[in-house]
Amino acid sequence: MRKTIKVSNITCAQCAKSIESYFDTMNDVDAKVLVTSKKVIFNYDENVYDERALGDHLRIIGYYPIFNNEEQQKAKRKDLIDLILAAILTFPLLWTMFKHLGIPIWVPEILMNGYVQWAIATPILFYVGRRFFFSAYHQIKGRNLGMDVLVVIGTTAAYIYSIIETLSYDEHASHVMPELYFETTAVIIFMVLIGNFFENRVKEKTSDALQALISLSAKEARVLRDGKEVMISIDQVQVGEVMIVLANEKVPLDGIILSGESYLDEAMITGEPMPAYRKEGDKVIGSTMNTVNTLKVKVTAVGRDTVLETIIQTVEDTALIKPKAQRIADRIAHMFVPVVVVISILTFIAWIFLVQGGQPIARSFAPAIAVLVISCPCALGLATPTSIAVGSGIAFKEGILYKGGEFFEIANKISAVAFDKTGTLTKGHPELVHTEGDKDTLLLAASLEKHSNHPIAKAITEAYDGEVLEVESFEVLMGKGISGVINHQKIVVGSPNLMKELGYKTDAFDAKHYLSQGNTVFYIAKNSQVIGMLAVADPIKESAKGVIKELKRRGLTPYMITGDQELTARAIAKDLDIDHVFYEVLPHEKAEKIHAIQQEGKIVAFVGDGINDAPALKMADVGFAVGTGSDIAIDTSDVTLMHYDLGLVIKAIDLSLATLKNIYMNFLWAFSYNIIMIPLAAIGLLNPSLAGIGMGFSSIMVVLNALSLKLFKFKYKTEE
Repeated sequence: MRKTIKVSNITCAQCAKSIESYFDTMNDVDAKVLVTSKKVIFNYDENVYDERALGDHLRIIGYYPIFNNEEQQKAKRKDLIDLILAAILTFPLLWTMFKHLGIPIWVPEILMNGYVQWAIATPILFYVGRRFFFSAYHQIKGRNLGMDVLVVIGTTAAYIYSIIETLSYDEHASHVMPELYFETTAVIIFMVLIGNFFENRVKEKTSDALQALISLSAKEARVLRDGKEVMISIDQVQVGEVMIVLANEKVPLDGIILSGESYLDEAMITGEPMPAYRKEGDKVIGSTMNTVNTLKVKVTAVGRDTVLETIIQTVEDTALIKPKAQRIADRIAHMFVPVVVVISILTFIAWIFLVQGGQPIARSFAPAIAVLVISCPCALGLATPTSIAVGSGIAFKEGILYKGGEFFEIANKISAVAFDKTGTLTKGHPELVHTEGDKDTLLLAASLEKHSNHPIAKAITEAYDGEVLEVESFEVLMGKGISGVINHQKIVVGSPNLMKELGYKTDAFDAKHYLSQGNTVFYIAKNSQVIGMLAVADPIKESAKGVIKELKRRGLTPYMITGDQELTARAIAKDLDIDHVFYEVLPHEKAEKIHAIQQEGKIVAFVGDGINDAPALKMADVGFAVGTGSDIAIDTSDVTLMHYDLGLVIKAIDLSLATLKNIYMNFLWAFSYNIIMIPLAAIGLLNPSLAGIGMGFSSIMVVLNALSLKLFKFKYKTEE
């Protein structure tokens, strides 16, 4: 049995390791974590476990499953309450910090009292920050030390040291203000909560891709049983049963047409804008829309064997094997945390033996705590998110929406860019590109097509600017064309096959040139005589040629992957100068093509817009979704292009490189700071007070460096 469960507090790769390592110890269950979408995919024996039992196990290790919308809202309210409470309690402690720093500012005397600060900091650490303690416990237990461990060590060290200072301070014996760092505890927790809050809000603005895919499927089917039509749940339909599908209804499940003919809108699966003509003996795909006539369909696949379910499973599975880099801060923390703790302990032991006179333990405690405070995770924690926040803001103004920090880590390694055709390289809707014949050709065609809802009909009527003629005896010739009577003359608009079937000669018009370009050709006949020809095509986007040219100039290899026929695909590829093209590719096969390119040693980006592109967007190292396309394509991608301009692909890559360099600068500063300051703290040249100031200064430098990204200028300009 396979089940996907959403978890509210998955934040990093260490969370994934903690969950996966816990379930690895259990029999009959396997767990894989999708960190970016906060989900756990379980494969388990339904005779041993059920959904609720798996949820209970998640709670045991400190993770909170969400089974319905009510639980989702409850988790959001809890996070918001924690953030508001942290803000209210942190403010007075921040106020006292200015006094500690020697800034001449008025602060109420009561706030300078150590016991008052202790009382304020305690609920922040142990109530608001309880999530960090839970996560740190399970990270330590699973030997996967992450940022939560750093947060707990930094905040607890500052808190404990401040308590010791408060308890040992004698206001009658000394007028020296005690060295308190309760504000350090509060600020660390508050800043981490703010980061988590905004990260969650961004993710919530995108709908759940898998849930959206599931919602596309029909919930019921009209099935023939005992000679009667009955509506039953999809789950109850069996292979071999016969379904009745009315016009303007979804085909419930995959099958073969037993009787009837109609046009099926398969765009949600194939990505192609033109309805497909289907007749007796043809295969149909579940969840596509029957637009014209009633069909009788024999069911050939149910459950996870259907095409739609295959896409859903592919989206999940490719997400699990997607070679995304872990967050840089988490990778560093894996080694950094134990090293800092060991240094602190060694410092404490060394000072016990070095201190001459009384109170060796008390005097040894200060440098040991200073090592922990100076190693506070604030700078490391801010290094990546601040740069990404600034970079994302710049990108948003350009029409680029980043959906995760992982993209910045891998964009500089991209060596191949694969494009979907329809709606990505092309505009995604047919247009009339050529008219040939006498002056009445377009008028007669538009007059007939006015009565049809076919996309090609719309292209023809949009191309004609004028009054149309009245049509009588209008008839749709399924899969071939249309006919009618205009001014007592029979007019037929249809394919070359229809003209041949009717015995009409088309020798006067040469269609070879347009057919070789992948255009669709129609003829117009009046009273059995062909008087004109129309060519319809899905035009290439204005920016596409310039983008392909620029990619090649940079040494990146362009590919085209499409479900369209070979002739059209090759014509488009030739026009765009794309040497590598895959055609007649089914939705789940697109991901396989991406994987094949990756097997050649290439880091692959994929650009698409349709539901059928979702598996490929997930399989690719980087997925770009054209924002004018399917919501599901957008949700499964790493980057959304909110305009038609494909030049945004290059701009997104360039900005990511600048952002990555900025992140590296942040880490260079954070590490240089720690490498210099930790030894100074260990030898006693920095007390915890100076260590706290240094920590704050380190964070400020990281933020200022991130803000320098605003000076970035885009070099690539779209060629129209």
